[in-house]
Amino acid sequence: MSRAQVIEDLLRLTGNPPWTTTVSAGSGWNGLGVTLANCPTCRSLDTINPGLVNNVAGVNPNAGFNAVDPNYQPPESYQWNLTISHQLFKDTTIEASYIGNHGLHIWRRNVNHNDIAPNTPCRGPACDGSNLPSRTQIANAALGVTSNPAFPDLAGQLIADNRVFRGIGNVTTDESTGNSSYHAMQLWLNRRFTNRLAFQAAYTWGHAISDVSLTSFTNATSDPFNYKSDKGDADLDRRQTFVGNVVYGLPTFTKWGRAADLLLSDWQLNGIVSYFGATPIELVTNANNLGVASAVGQRPDYTGAPIYLHTNDKTQHLNPAAFAIPSPGRIGTLGKGAVRGTAINTVDFSMAKNWRFKERYNIQFRSEFFNLFNHTNFNGYDTTTPDSGFGTLNAALAPREIQFGLKFSF
Repeated sequence: MSRAQVIEDLLRLTGNPPWTTTVSAGSGWNGLGVTLANCPTCRSLDTINPGLVNNVAGVNPNAGFNAVDPNYQPPESYQWNLTISHQLFKDTTIEASYIGNHGLHIWRRNVNHNDIAPNTPCRGPACDGSNLPSRTQIANAALGVTSNPAFPDLAGQLIADNRVFRGIGNVTTDESTGNSSYHAMQLWLNRRFTNRLAFQAAYTWGHAISDVSLTSFTNATSDPFNYKSDKGDADLDRRQTFVGNVVYGLPTFTKWGRAADLLLSDWQLNGIVSYFGATPIELVTNANNLGVASAVGQRPDYTGAPIYLHTNDKTQHLNPAAFAIPSPGRIGTLGKGAVRGTAINTVDFSMAKNWRFKERYNIQFRSEFFNLFNHTNFNGYDTTTPDSGFGTLNAALAPREIQFGLKFSF
């Protein structure tokens, strides 16, 4: 599924010319005997025409516009599942399920529809005179491969001359053109609390594919003219997940005497084991190798070398030799979602002891151990190539935490 910020997107339209023009007494209009049609600084929907760019003060060739696709549709989700349940033993059952999901009209944010179209001839005085497409020449200029003393900002000049609509900047558009799919197998084992013991175990193998990033606030479309270039493993795709828990209540020790009963009886032991498979991490270059106006971080080439490192230094995760900056004018060969982070493993444990007095009063003591074995679960990475720290794990989830509690209830 998806959520959409259409209201926010519509509100951003108020930042477009001519609505940004200030009308005041000093602007040449006093409201008496003057209509919107002949007001020198006013514009309305009935006076906007193809010459708007030149008619509104403050607009320049790099002025950007916000837009919302007029065919915007609400997101849709189609779901289906099949489950088989079987009793293995008394009080113990197992379930196997197939889960399917297909999403349509997912929010795609900040698509620049005034970008550089692919495979178009270069136009304008800043072109190098070759037959190279406009994107390639822009990328050459952005990467410093070519220069021209007549144009201090050669790449900027080429972008301005080769947009779909010359004379204005980016037309940042929000759409509902994203798609997704999800298929999963789920296994669940459940034992009800019987004879002081209960446990559950759940395992999921799943695969989520999408052509739009859920983190659309920060990850823009790689190529506004080719959405298929972003089709791949979704950023939430987690192939394997396992969570198991067990609860065990110690027996009473009344026959050992009152002291043993007070110390050893009514203890409850709880454990949770969790495994969450690695999710994709987005690798980008720090260069405009594609040659587009919206120079978002673009994926690198995959060289064929091993992607992951296996050394004594666990913070060294990715192999820099596996990635390279693509040649100018070309999107990287590394597939969307092709590189993964690291899995998350945790074991949590707790003990609780209850003392009851006169049927009205109860004292409970608890000790809880989160991440019992103090396993390091990395969740932060340097993902920009060719940074010197590329591929390094640089952040982690919480280490082992221990807490104690005492509760009195009446």
